[in-house]
Amino acid sequence: MNNMLLNIENWILAISPVVILLVGILLLRWKTSRVGSIALLAATLVAYCFFGADARLLAFANCKGLSLSLYVLLIIWGAIFLFNVADKAGAINVIGQTIRGISNDKLIQCLLLAWCFSSLLQGLAGFGVPVAIVAPIMAAIGFEPLTAVAACLIGHSWSISFGSMGSSYNSIQLVTKIPGEIIGPCMALLFAVPIFATGLEVAHIYRGKEGIKKCLLPILSTALSMSILLWLMNFIGTPQLASLMAAAGGCAVMAIWASIYKKTATVASSAKPAKTDMSFCLAATPYFALILISIVTQIPAIRTCFSGYYWGLSYPEMQTSLGYIVEAALGYSKIKFFSHPAPILFLSALIGYFIYSHSTTEENARELLPYAVTKTIQKCIPTSVGISTMVMMALVMSDSGMTNLIAEGVAAAFGNYYPLASPFIGNLGTFITGSNTNSNIMFGALQYEIATLLGKSTVFIAAAQSVGGSLGVAMAPSTIMMGAANVGMTGKENIILSKTIKYCLLNIALVGLAVWIFA
Repeated sequence: MNNMLLNIENWILAISPVVILLVGILLLRWKTSRVGSIALLAATLVAYCFFGADARLLAFANCKGLSLSLYVLLIIWGAIFLFNVADKAGAINVIGQTIRGISNDKLIQCLLLAWCFSSLLQGLAGFGVPVAIVAPIMAAIGFEPLTAVAACLIGHSWSISFGSMGSSYNSIQLVTKIPGEIIGPCMALLFAVPIFATGLEVAHIYRGKEGIKKCLLPILSTALSMSILLWLMNFIGTPQLASLMAAAGGCAVMAIWASIYKKTATVASSAKPAKTDMSFCLAATPYFALILISIVTQIPAIRTCFSGYYWGLSYPEMQTSLGYIVEAALGYSKIKFFSHPAPILFLSALIGYFIYSHSTTEENARELLPYAVTKTIQKCIPTSVGISTMVMMALVMSDSGMTNLIAEGVAAAFGNYYPLASPFIGNLGTFITGSNTNSNIMFGALQYEIATLLGKSTVFIAAAQSVGGSLGVAMAPSTIMMGAANVGMTGKENIILSKTIKYCLLNIALVGLAVWIFA
């Protein structure tokens, strides 16, 4: 029970760490690691001075934060390492060239690359990789740079939550404690409308209303296949493969339409594909391994056999001096050695390394592993510090009762109309941090608390948090900057944002309407 009185002064104190986070990122433009550390310090001081949290409770809260951070960060490191191995070997270029050569109809190319293939990459690696890889490919084969970046940003935004081996899905599941078999299918259901909408929007970005009219049937059939597969992967208990398999199905359906729309004209390209002896099947070997190992580890008999092998700390029940009770946690944020996504990712990367090293030059084979390790460290360390401090801040706020008090205030302000706003809060978190995972960590528990207080469906509200956060990637400054840098639009990020924001907000509003109806 929380005995802290709900009034404006206490509510401002409770939300002050979040305000510091917002001001630091949006106005002062500090790095995530810096602002996260300051916000963590502020949360700790406020919890200790005003919310009755003692040193022992704060220590356990920070330990929980590190445990949860480790669960998520291992996935990020594994996904980025796998991508870097494939990238150095030239496999990513081969995969891109293969898809690029399927059709010479520009609109179909745009849909296939920006909507389907970028989502496939999100399912495999994520964290900005789809925009960084696909947008330059599109620019190289004749698309305007602005069109290429905007189309990729919008096109892959539906695949974020279940992409990167389900890191965002895992984070919302962990912070809300809603079982995956319940929240997963619900999230997939809410994604059905945005999947269709993002296809229409990619066509509109490239050719306006004419593009929508021309490809309405291909978009409808492709969106239907992706929606069904996204839900099916969650229904059978393999959410970490949901975006990957849904996007793969979308690529297959769109490839069929590509053959129907195929012309005899030669595709104009400003850059010739790089010569390579690597086949598509060879290039995609680690990703085939990833899919196969993930499927095998989800077989009930195998999953049950190895379920006892995990790492996880247990925490006792605690209580603040104001009466807020923190429940005991047994095996908090378990890292299962044989089913956690990270071991599967690293094993797939090593399989790829072995295959690539025997199919390339001796010099390139020697450089492959050092390059992948170095690039992974360079990319992941700043992200890791930022995520860790933000997770620790979120756990300090949660275990001291601050999140609960914020929830009471927000619930009192919005009332029964809160479901309409729930995905926009997810979007806000992604806009601030550039990550659906970070957004879920920041606001997932808060949204769960609000739904509980309002008597709304906690499952749908929590799902809306992650769905809104996923779609919000299309207007996240950090992702926009990555895309701009790769197509020569550095310094013109505001133009890209003005292009994507209207589509992004429309998609989130549609999700909010669906949540309001269901919740």
